[in-house]
Amino acid sequence: MDTPVERQRKPIGELLKEKGLITEEYIGLALQDQRVTKERVGEILERLGFVSQYDVAQTISEQEGREYLDVEECLPANETLRLFNLNVCLTNDFLPLDHGNGRVRVVTATHDVDGLIRLISRQTGLEPDVYQGEKGKIANAVQHYYFFLDNPVEKLLEREINALTADREEVRSPDNLINYLLQYAVKERASDIHIRPMDQSINVAFRVDGVMRPMFSLPPNLKRMTAALKMRAEMDIAEQRLPQDGSFTADILNTTYEIRGSTTVCPYGENMVMRLLPMRSDFLGLQQLGFFPEDMELLRRIFNEPYGIVLLTGPTGSGKSTTLYAAVRTLNLVQKHVITVENPIEYRVPLVRQTQVNVKANYTFANAIRYFLRHDPDVILVGEIRDQETATTALSASETGHLVLSTLHTNTAVGVIPRLRSLGVPSFQIAEALAGVVSQRLVRRICPSCKEPYEPEAWELEYLGRDDLETLYRGHGCEACGHSGYHGRTLVYEVLRPDADISARIGRDATMDALQESIDHRDDFVNIFQCAVRKVSLGETSVEEIVRVLGR
Repeated sequence: MDTPVERQRKPIGELLKEKGLITEEYIGLALQDQRVTKERVGEILERLGFVSQYDVAQTISEQEGREYLDVEECLPANETLRLFNLNVCLTNDFLPLDHGNGRVRVVTATHDVDGLIRLISRQTGLEPDVYQGEKGKIANAVQHYYFFLDNPVEKLLEREINALTADREEVRSPDNLINYLLQYAVKERASDIHIRPMDQSINVAFRVDGVMRPMFSLPPNLKRMTAALKMRAEMDIAEQRLPQDGSFTADILNTTYEIRGSTTVCPYGENMVMRLLPMRSDFLGLQQLGFFPEDMELLRRIFNEPYGIVLLTGPTGSGKSTTLYAAVRTLNLVQKHVITVENPIEYRVPLVRQTQVNVKANYTFANAIRYFLRHDPDVILVGEIRDQETATTALSASETGHLVLSTLHTNTAVGVIPRLRSLGVPSFQIAEALAGVVSQRLVRRICPSCKEPYEPEAWELEYLGRDDLETLYRGHGCEACGHSGYHGRTLVYEVLRPDADISARIGRDATMDALQESIDHRDDFVNIFQCAVRKVSLGETSVEEIVRVLGR
């Protein structure tokens, strides 16, 4: 067994290999790249998508004996932020959190922790308590918190609304209002912005962690903001009778977002929804998404099948694409040629050949699969199966020695069978090709800053089917979670790997009920509700949240 000293001397690549996260081939490729880029091996492994920043941070945490801290679950105190400045924090890769009693807590990703401790002690006279974090998250958090420390966006937004309201001649441009609105949405972690004309006002709401949250109202004369947004998204501003779609990009706090806009006509005017899609190169692993260890191993086996089709199912916005890319990380990207067609490309992985749908050029999901077969692929990732042509082409490709990964809209894992049948795929082909199905939902996580235990009520125990739970958890609401009691989301899911019996039943055109009954009798199958009950019992989410997402 390694002593602590011996372990600390090991390069990060060796430690990641010991944990089974990478292979010697990955290190070899990183060393080749290092001769050109002069980067650290760990940074190259992250950039190439072999490991996530979370993997590296956790490994360093174990190596150095520093506690890991997720900065996305922290709310730094403004008075502590003011002890430093933006440039000092960015240069030294740290985020100050809070201070008191002669000590200050910071989370860092620096390689020179001793130098950081000396810097903090010299600048503040406080003794630092240092935690390990992820480099990218820390940099984003520093940009985020220092920007809003100097630019209170709520006040700027209010000031701009007042100025535009007073501008009766409509000379003032609404561009600043739009920019502040986008910044406010990013600050609140919103995935969507809803601009909703009402009887005597325009209401603006954000969707945060999957739930709508009304934020503020505008006077009706500011409907010109919608016209300005339509211009940015290259819509026809003269058309106010028919729904329209468009998009534009915006740089917000050093991150590029694709903003997808959609309008529809309502009695009080045009309703507009904007989805904020950050163009990211970082991605989450299966563990961070919320998969249990035993299911992570099952997923690795499914996604490393040599051929067949693996489908991710669930409603829109349930994290299917994120799970797909977490699973792609489990593939040997050095030995396998992975090629994708997406709409849009949400995560960028250098060793994956990624392409994007272009309807005007007739580059559709189905056509892309046909082109891919000439490119010697091992794995084909198709963003979504939504029509008969894509379905039949994808399953045909999976029968010619390729692993096909895609998403489909169904409510359960077994629901993919009737869905594919409805798209014209014969049962025998489904039985032959289907390698695995993951059905998932996103539920809100209880905020760690205000999490508290309580004695469950009788209806909660009855709903869960558990009378042995003496304590459950909930968030009472705090500034960190916007007083919602929740911060971030985790997965509830079910994983189906068809065995010989299930495949035979599919081939014989068994009904969905018959298939579900057969699956439920398998000892190794845990359905989505059972997964949710386990997460409630572990204090990750609440009964109310499971009822909201899965129903009664």
